[in-house]
Amino acid sequence: MIRTFFSNRYKRIGLLMGLLTAGAATLFYCEQKDDEPIISINEVCGNNFSIAADENGDYSDYIEIFNSSNEEIDKDYYLSDSKKELKKIKIETPIAPGEHRIIWLPKEGAPFNIDKNGETVYLSTDGGRVIDAIAVPLLSYDVSFARKKDGFGSFETLTGTPGESNGGAKAIETEYIDEPKFSIEDGFYKEGTELKLSAGIFDSVYYTDDGSEPTENSNKYKEPIKLYDASDKDNIYANEVMYPTYKAPDYKVDKANVIKAVAVNKFTGKKSKVVSHVYFVGFDDKPEYDGVEIMSLVMDPDSLFDHDKGIYTLGKKYDEYKKLGGFENIPDDEVPSSFIDENGEEVYRFYYTNSAYTGREWERRADMTMFDDKRKITDKKDIGVRISGESTRFVYQKSLNLFARKIYSDENSFSCGFYENEKKMRLRKGDGRIVYQEAFLHAVLDDMNIANWRSRPCVLFLNGEYWGVYTLREQYDEEYFENYYDILPEDLYLIKNSEAETGGDAALDDYRKSIDALAYYDLSDEEKYKLIESYIDIDSMIDYYCFLLFFNDEDIDPDHNQLLYKDDESGWKWAGYDLDITCGDPSFNTISFYRDKGEKMFLPGCLYEREDFKDRFRDKMDHLLGSEFSYEVLHRKLMEWDAIYRKQNIETVRRFEKSDYSEAEYEKDLLELDNFFKERGAYIKEYLEEDLVQY
Repeated sequence: MIRTFFSNRYKRIGLLMGLLTAGAATLFYCEQKDDEPIISINEVCGNNFSIAADENGDYSDYIEIFNSSNEEIDKDYYLSDSKKELKKIKIETPIAPGEHRIIWLPKEGAPFNIDKNGETVYLSTDGGRVIDAIAVPLLSYDVSFARKKDGFGSFETLTGTPGESNGGAKAIETEYIDEPKFSIEDGFYKEGTELKLSAGIFDSVYYTDDGSEPTENSNKYKEPIKLYDASDKDNIYANEVMYPTYKAPDYKVDKANVIKAVAVNKFTGKKSKVVSHVYFVGFDDKPEYDGVEIMSLVMDPDSLFDHDKGIYTLGKKYDEYKKLGGFENIPDDEVPSSFIDENGEEVYRFYYTNSAYTGREWERRADMTMFDDKRKITDKKDIGVRISGESTRFVYQKSLNLFARKIYSDENSFSCGFYENEKKMRLRKGDGRIVYQEAFLHAVLDDMNIANWRSRPCVLFLNGEYWGVYTLREQYDEEYFENYYDILPEDLYLIKNSEAETGGDAALDDYRKSIDALAYYDLSDEEKYKLIESYIDIDSMIDYYCFLLFFNDEDIDPDHNQLLYKDDESGWKWAGYDLDITCGDPSFNTISFYRDKGEKMFLPGCLYEREDFKDRFRDKMDHLLGSEFSYEVLHRKLMEWDAIYRKQNIETVRRFEKSDYSEAEYEKDLLELDNFFKERGAYIKEYLEEDLVQY
């Protein structure tokens, strides 16, 4: 704990403050007159990752000023990081009595920022008299240097409370002793394997084996820990109510041993950082895990299920729903799924869980360990985790975004990713009973002229408990397009659901101009057609729509589940996007479905004025029906995936949807998908020919 005595509440006296910063003491002389209101620096943060966002949505440095007096302040005061130039930032007045005023310091545009390695901040009068100053030390991310008591007394390293009283802030340790050492690394072991923990000669080690955070009240390490198959233990996290309709599994899910340990000095009471390792014991007798990748995520249980800050629970957000509907005094299982509010609007329950929160404030730290299909570690580091997606926020198995960042680990990229320096990946839940279906379809896309998320199924253990099979996949971001298509970030135009993800107004204007031209130009005119060829990549568009039509993607429209990209000189190309609602009725006429959505949905139809385009479109579909989309190819690939993921698919459905889901039921669901592949070709060939003739 970094502490320093500093107070300017004594009138007409000089104050000496010593703070060891980089080995040197800092001396301040501050004076405040008797007739002045009491104003002071109350909190400083120079590494704000997720404490709070400013009015522009940016996570900027900030300084909080507090008016301790009972009177309004209307005189001019200034902030600076230089005693030679005190008037860098003028504080807007008036400042109300008891007000906690935040002064944001955005990285672009602020007269100064807080040096992350530490520096001094000055509060001065218009006349250049320093009335408060604080030497801010080196701080980790999301740590503030703040007064324990508002406006008075010493500064400590605390959780940030910008704009609010520091009374509710929690102390944050900044000095740690050496971490305990584990005798064996994460991995797969036989029953009875011994784990030894060790620490400094004056340090005691405390540990937990249930994923919870270790304290001095936890198990004290005295002798080697024998590891056994943890699957026989009672479920803990699988029993957490993450949605009112959730039913916990009525059997013991598979488990890994999660050992968390902390060292505590016997004399000073100082602690180490918590160390976490995961051990899969007895899995030699579980062939359902053979040949699949396994990821372990270990998190502070409060990060997942705490009422206020948990990201995977009903929590305080659900309290809002009950209050809005007047359901506060009835049991959760009797709360209706929706109600009509005073404005006549229907309010739905599924929007009101903590999982609905988004943004940096709802990213949580996790220890990730990744094993390949041969059970070798391919990655281990601390990462950030958020709930991802839209609909998955109110289902039981939730999709997760994973972030590799320097604030968590020395490495800011994934070793188990799809390309070098990948910083963000997603664990996406499967939709439907064949939970690997979407990953399978993305594998089909690999050989087409469409940008495609690389993806592969993997099994997740969350805090040691089986959490089902997910699809681990890339993200469409600047790194992705630079890595695969050599498009520099400054040249990338990216449109998602008709809005610019990158490229700003220039990208959006280019996109709208291109699509409008495609929809409304007379393309029998050769000059206008050549213009269209410069606006869009026609081969990419044809491949994209052939794919959508064959696999019957019904969850799409111009403003939903569509993504296009280009550099600042080439034509627009398409990217494969969410493919979760596909492969339904093989006889469904997807072309008519798209035409009913408007002329900007079925874009190939805009080119039907040209017979050469019709031939080009027909020929490409015929080629695909005889190759990548043929039943022989799709059936063979499906059987290969089935051989690997069958058992995991069944267990995932059992875990989250239907506890008595059987292999016979899986066979029926798999046959339904296989029959779609068998029958679809004839239908789509007929529908496309009818459309080409009719229009």
